[in-house]
Amino acid sequence: MATVATTQTMAKFVEGIRDVFASTGDPREQAQRVAAHMQEALKVPGWLEEAINLPPAEGYGRVDLHQDEEYGHPGPGFLLMCSIQHPGQDNWPHDHGSSWVVYGVYEGAIEQVKWGWVYDQGKWTTPHLERYQDYVENPGDVAFFLPGEIHNTRNITEGRSVVVRVEGQELSRVPRHRYNPETGEASLY
Repeated sequence: MATVATTQTMAKFVEGIRDVFASTGDPREQAQRVAAHMQEALKVPGWLEEAINLPPAEGYGRVDLHQDEEYGHPGPGFLLMCSIQHPGQDNWPHDHGSSWVVYGVYEGAIEQVKWGWVYDQGKWTTPHLERYQDYVENPGDVAFFLPGEIHNTRNITEGRSVVVRVEGQELSRVPRHRYNPETGEASLY
């Protein structure tokens, strides 16, 4: 019986995401509605373990759950995936280009840090990056980042964190940047 519930949960989740794309082209509204939909899916116990055959506690990596070639933002190709992060796993501040991304924590906890460009008085051509918001996502928590927003994530648990992610478009298809907060340098990746 759990397998039927799991299959239905995954299928309902994907169908709900498709419905969001079909009903609005506004990226902010898409991200908000997908985030609310993800929050409901994260309340269903067991669906992710069965859907991806979640590895034992020491298993890490990425699992793609659904690639959609009909719907997405800014073009077709949204991706539902799961990342299984090792303790302390961190990344450089980065953006998602012209796409948005929704993060939901299934297991563990991640710290999200938002960054923004700041222009000091009289220095309108020399911005620097500043960290302006930090928060922790625990199991069941959801957050999203709109096109162009800069952030980084870090697993803050002593064990793994399992994060469900919906990319408005698979990010390998979207030009985006990684930032060095000390120098302000950006590099395309």
